[in-house]
Amino acid sequence: MNRWDKKWIILGHRGFKSNFPENSIKAFVEAMKAGADGVELDVWLSSDGYAMISHDENLERVSGKNIRIKDSKLEDLKGVNIGNGEHVPTLDDVFSSLPDALINVEIKDIDAVDRSLEIVRKWNAMNRVMFSSFNIDALREIRKRDKDAILGLLIDKKETIPRIPELKEELNLYSVNLPIDALTIFPFDDFKDLILWLKELGLKIVLWAEKDEIYYLNNYIDKLKDIVDIVITDNVVKMREHLSKD
Repeated sequence: MNRWDKKWIILGHRGFKSNFPENSIKAFVEAMKAGADGVELDVWLSSDGYAMISHDENLERVSGKNIRIKDSKLEDLKGVNIGNGEHVPTLDDVFSSLPDALINVEIKDIDAVDRSLEIVRKWNAMNRVMFSSFNIDALREIRKRDKDAILGLLIDKKETIPRIPELKEELNLYSVNLPIDALTIFPFDDFKDLILWLKELGLKIVLWAEKDEIYYLNNYIDKLKDIVDIVITDNVVKMREHLSKD
């Protein structure tokens, strides 16, 4: 059974981002304690070949230090404080800390594909990992290496939308991962119609947000919850409580 087929999966966005340093082991563990089904995280490759967890290629935003992951070695990166004494983890660290959680591995760096697949296989976790990316070539590389990997296409520009049917066939996509923030630009009915069209194509729908408050604006999440499968949220507790309401 595909563990991703459960209705209304909640993933902690970079862990429990609203309460703890993003993409830290603390944030991931606390997200699970708070009732998440899993977590979403971002992967870059270090200069010495380690899969490092960070949203940005440069750690300046989270650490105050101008450190580029691809130019740095594991030893240097592990010593960087990203908040409250938390440090940049590796993908191995995540699997060690979350032995049973669903994990959405967003590939930020196409060079991280091979290492990420190697680690997921090592932990025998292919059935609980979704690989996602805005980079279509990164998804292609994963599919070349694994015919059964669960793939999600991240959408951040409307130009990609007409290509979805062909990409679904080419990549055997599992999901399309849409930004709820699009509702600040597009009419709600248009966004809902897009979701229904994607569902007709046989795709699962994942919602993600730059700003969590958009979920709750105009009761958007309530209006969409019957046609959405997975939601990625900064605040797991608030989302779980909200979706538990009658």
